[in-house]
Amino acid sequence: MKPIRILVCTSIVIFVLSLRFSAHAEDKIRIGISGLSSGFVPTIIAEKKGYYAKYGLQSEHVLISLAIAINAMGTGDLDYVISLAQGISAFLRGFPVKLVMMTQDKLDFFIMARPDIQKMTDLKGKILGISYPGSTTHLVAEALLRQFGLEPGKDVSLLPAGDNQARLTALESGRVAAMVTSPPYNIIAPTKGLNILLWARDRLVIPQNAVIITDRKLQQSPDQVKRMIKGTIEALQFMRRDKEEAIDLAARWMKIDRPRAKAVLDSTFPLYSADGTMTDQALQAALDVEIQRANIQKKVSISEIADRRLLLEAQKELGLR
Repeated sequence: MKPIRILVCTSIVIFVLSLRFSAHAEDKIRIGISGLSSGFVPTIIAEKKGYYAKYGLQSEHVLISLAIAINAMGTGDLDYVISLAQGISAFLRGFPVKLVMMTQDKLDFFIMARPDIQKMTDLKGKILGISYPGSTTHLVAEALLRQFGLEPGKDVSLLPAGDNQARLTALESGRVAAMVTSPPYNIIAPTKGLNILLWARDRLVIPQNAVIITDRKLQQSPDQVKRMIKGTIEALQFMRRDKEEAIDLAARWMKIDRPRAKAVLDSTFPLYSADGTMTDQALQAALDVEIQRANIQKKVSISEIADRRLLLEAQKELGLR
């Protein structure tokens, strides 16, 4: 009887484990991103290289306006959104979201202008193109203008002009005098006789992208969130370990030739997070900008906008701590 009992118990254990594995294997996640740009390469590589699959996640990236993406998380149509400004802005408006890891520690945006604009102060009385209100391009535009004594909306008008290509069209047609943009448009600028006035990373100590989730997701699916974090961390580490393959993957996904992809990634590799760490300094800098922009007087702590518990567990389990 004893051998039979052992066999039955073993069978039950195997069955339960197989159910758990199957549940993980069928875990579908949808990740919201706003475009085919270098800022979203880490999670794309996590998908393409199979790091999410390794942790039982079947991922899908959805191209969507980040303003809409936050609402889509609330309805359950998206599980994760890659941004930072949108997450903090949504929290300040009362939307229950959290940042759970960084994917890009530094900004890759820059100001590109027509030939007659040689410096930032030349923008006074002109129009600067951004993607849409509340976007990271909006945050960058306002923060940079204020550093040069220019008040957004008063000294310089901000025009929501759509995605990078739409902003470039607005710039070339004369609708705007300059635009906030990101790679690969730094490669395009010289071919069109346009000026790069400055890079945001040289003036602003603000991170660019993080993984955003709802409080409900954090409470109901912490295991899934931690597995997503692990897969993303492994992708970040792969990008540092094998830059050439990362460039190949990015080129195919961004639909640009390899030389251009290499030029883009070579300039952005130093901007990506090494392991998802969210420092107090980076979080506070991002929070301060959003509080100023929203003109909010109440005090907000970084623990209210970011939850690092699962990140620390993931890092420890991956041998990074």
